[in-house]
Amino acid sequence: MAKRCMGCMEEFQEDFHYCPKCGYEDGAPPKEAYHMKPGSMLKGRYIVGRVLGFGSFGVTYIGYDTVLNHKVAIKEYLPGEFATRMPEQQALTVYSGEREEQFEAGMEKFLEEARRLANFKTEQGIVHIYDCLEENYTAYIVMEFLEGETLKEKLDREGKIGVDEAVRILLDVLKALQAVHEVGIIHRDIAPDNIYITKNGTVKVLDFGAARYATSHHSKSLSVIVKQGYTPIEQYRSRGDQGPWTDVYAAAATFYKMVTGETPEDSMERAVKDTLKPISKYVHIKKSVETAVMNAMNVQIDGRTKSAKQFADELRAAEVKRVIVKEKKADTGRWSLGMKIIVAVCAIAVGIALAAAAVAQFTTAGPAVAEIPEGQVRVPNLVNQERETAIELGRQAQLNVQIYDKQYSNEITADRVLSQETREGTLVALNGTLRVVISAGIEKTYVPDFTGMEREDVEAMLLDVGLVGVFTESEGLTPPGTVVSQGIEADTQVDTGTELPLEISLGVEGGDSSISVTVPDLTERDYEEAAQEMIGDYIYLARTTEYSDTVPRGQIISQDPAPGTQIHQTETISVVVSDGREMVHVPDIQYKSEDEAISLLEENGLTGERHEEYSDNVAAGTVTRQETAAGESVEKGSTVVYYVSLGPEPVRQQAPTRQTQPRTQAPQTAAPQTQPQTPAPTPAPTTAAPTTQAPPPTTENPVERDLNNLLKWQ
Repeated sequence: MAKRCMGCMEEFQEDFHYCPKCGYEDGAPPKEAYHMKPGSMLKGRYIVGRVLGFGSFGVTYIGYDTVLNHKVAIKEYLPGEFATRMPEQQALTVYSGEREEQFEAGMEKFLEEARRLANFKTEQGIVHIYDCLEENYTAYIVMEFLEGETLKEKLDREGKIGVDEAVRILLDVLKALQAVHEVGIIHRDIAPDNIYITKNGTVKVLDFGAARYATSHHSKSLSVIVKQGYTPIEQYRSRGDQGPWTDVYAAAATFYKMVTGETPEDSMERAVKDTLKPISKYVHIKKSVETAVMNAMNVQIDGRTKSAKQFADELRAAEVKRVIVKEKKADTGRWSLGMKIIVAVCAIAVGIALAAAAVAQFTTAGPAVAEIPEGQVRVPNLVNQERETAIELGRQAQLNVQIYDKQYSNEITADRVLSQETREGTLVALNGTLRVVISAGIEKTYVPDFTGMEREDVEAMLLDVGLVGVFTESEGLTPPGTVVSQGIEADTQVDTGTELPLEISLGVEGGDSSISVTVPDLTERDYEEAAQEMIGDYIYLARTTEYSDTVPRGQIISQDPAPGTQIHQTETISVVVSDGREMVHVPDIQYKSEDEAISLLEENGLTGERHEEYSDNVAAGTVTRQETAAGESVEKGSTVVYYVSLGPEPVRQQAPTRQTQPRTQAPQTAAPQTQPQTPAPTPAPTTAAPTTQAPPPTTENPVERDLNNLLKWQ
């Protein structure tokens, strides 16, 4: 007789102790004491099996519907903060008092969410809800059973996935989110562990509305639905302005993780200092897609993509404009005249009271929040300022601006401040140092020579150099399936993400494979001329290149088959074409640490010659300049002269001038001294008698002065 496995819900022979399909041990106890015992029944219809997963809000089991005869997933409402299950019991034990009320309120939300999601049976990206029921003093949702893996499991195994696949997954997630957002449901917990990919590739969003189940104002369960790297800043606030944009941020952060393999910096950290690296720093990605994702990951809601539909539309768009929101500055006191007078009157009253109580003296010349302690200054905002302007603004603020790095940026143009180490408004020591990073602008790349390369090899190289190929087909001199021409000349410097038109050869019409052709000697011939000549005999030249110190660039070095060999029309001769001396592009090492500069030079086959110099505005140990300009083409092995900052030049202390007494001729009549000289006694210090005179009268009453100062605030 067959029995059903509580691990996979498949049937197997009764005399087996382990399921032959999944290995589950028959009669195995539940994973935790508070989990339901495998084999339990719900509503006389659903068999409860092993645990699929559990957290602070509940437990999910594999199940079997004995009426419809199919596998299901059963989610049990079991918030550990409010209830538990005693061993060997099926009913829950709910804690009494306020927690009981919170348990019941949360359960109602649990069921309400399920009922609303049950309306999305036609939405492929949402797990289908079959049934809701109350039993064992709690509630259950019976839903579609999925076979596959979570996105988190996939990323744990693979590290990261390709951009195209990630975009497809993201679009499926956004489609599901758009559907639920339209009826007012917000997920609040989009992350790789809540995105499921079935065996047939269907993407499903799990655990909708998890945040709604937490009802305690002090609930520890919040940690479950606040996931560092994926949770936007508004979810950290108890009354944050949450909406579709909340899920948009999390979805974009999930995409970031998919393609880079790195969990993005937490939104709270980014709100203080945003150092999130663009995706293009990790992988090649179309600029419009990267911009769409970065817009969706804006920390501030004002600049963030507002809806799942808008995000999806931008992902598909050819061009997307980057949205940057300036950081909101603290109110420094631009008040209306009426408010100034009210504050002034209050300040006067407080001042009089304090003076009368002999507690403090009212000497403030402005609002307390605006006071800056002696010897300190507030840090100005230098982001997006030109380098020289930033240095001057720092000088005006009595701070020394020092550059310590240069980084690529798609938003901040080159030679402007990309970020500053100390946040605007921070109090720092007078004449202290403010370290900044300078933007290198959009990362540049160099267009390779793709002529004669097969499309598969071209696509791999495009990814390496950060270009986007736009392929078309036409007749050409090169073998069919290879590049016959390219829209941008080889070795041209362009922005990463630039689209490169590439013509793929269809060959030429004509040619008779029964006609023989004698292979000529093509060595030392110009490749273009030889290819043009051979196509007249319907023979293609398959071109590869190699560097040569002796053969000029573009000249054929060798061929196969050898001269004199008989071949047929439409066949191919392989030729090796000289690329001339090996040349490399000088990297930009300005404002890099010396170790990083040396590493960049070595990566490009170059050596460095180190010099030192003082610099007021480049941090010590950082490269101030290089003699060979970045991007210049030089022979491999060349030497690049660079200068390393020693920091500001030390101020030389002038040696104290020795004062020489003027020589005075001794008087002729002076008799020699017979006794040693004794120093004259130092007169005792005199103490001035205490004055009884009052200080000169002030020309302005202190209270009036404070009122005037308050009225001057702007």
